[in-house]
Amino acid sequence: MKSGQSYGQLNQYLDDIQGRGKYFFTLEETKKQLQIDQTAVQKQLQPLLKKQKVALIRKGFYAIVPPEYRITGAPPVTYYIDGMMQLLKRPYYIGLLNAAAWYGAAHQQPQKYAVIVPPPVLPAIRKPYASIEFIYKKSWQEKDIVQQKTNAGYVMVSSPELTALDLCYYSRHAGGINQVATVLQELSEEIDSDKLVEVAGRYFSLMAVQRLGYLLEFLGYSEKILPLKEWLRQQKYHAALLDAGDKNHKSKITGNDWRVIVNTEIESDI
Repeated sequence: MKSGQSYGQLNQYLDDIQGRGKYFFTLEETKKQLQIDQTAVQKQLQPLLKKQKVALIRKGFYAIVPPEYRITGAPPVTYYIDGMMQLLKRPYYIGLLNAAAWYGAAHQQPQKYAVIVPPPVLPAIRKPYASIEFIYKKSWQEKDIVQQKTNAGYVMVSSPELTALDLCYYSRHAGGINQVATVLQELSEEIDSDKLVEVAGRYFSLMAVQRLGYLLEFLGYSEKILPLKEWLRQQKYHAALLDAGDKNHKSKITGNDWRVIVNTEIESDI
């Protein structure tokens, strides 16, 4: 197809791929499919960007914006995150508050979308219509990740048990330990006691396990975490700060089975 013949075909091409349930595209694949150069593609992109029919997510990667999302400027992250990570050839999973929302524990809409990735860390995406924070984690077990169906395919999401542990480790990325406690009150209904012990055994931080156990007991879920408490007794572990961000706390007194130093007052919003 000649460049002149293909001019104006981008809009039709995007309609075609959206009709197949795909809501993203790249400059490279578009050049190949339409057999035109980058300048011609970008020229055709400009009016679509102005009309908010497409949105730039990261260099060379765009989301197709259905009419119902043009007010916000882009479709939800779940419409394109799996496609973007596959193109980058990077494993990932949706985590923290965004994962908790999949299990009915969305107390507040998080301002940033948390995506867990292995190194090297990807730069955050900061757009008015797409704010994605990539959080570093060396590795994880696939068995702790759940494939969730969306309106545009599938995405990878941490299991309720892994979500709970991540919230206790990456609490500053989740609005602080009080926000974590609030979310855990709702997320706890989805946590399986035996599975929690299995996931804890694979988790890289015992301190996160201690915090989670303490918080669930504090919130009144003593029966649910009995297997976890028994498992922890068999491990070698040290005292852990409840709020990991407060490094100036002097007292080392815990006064609880989890050996958690309570250096902040928990005030759940529920």
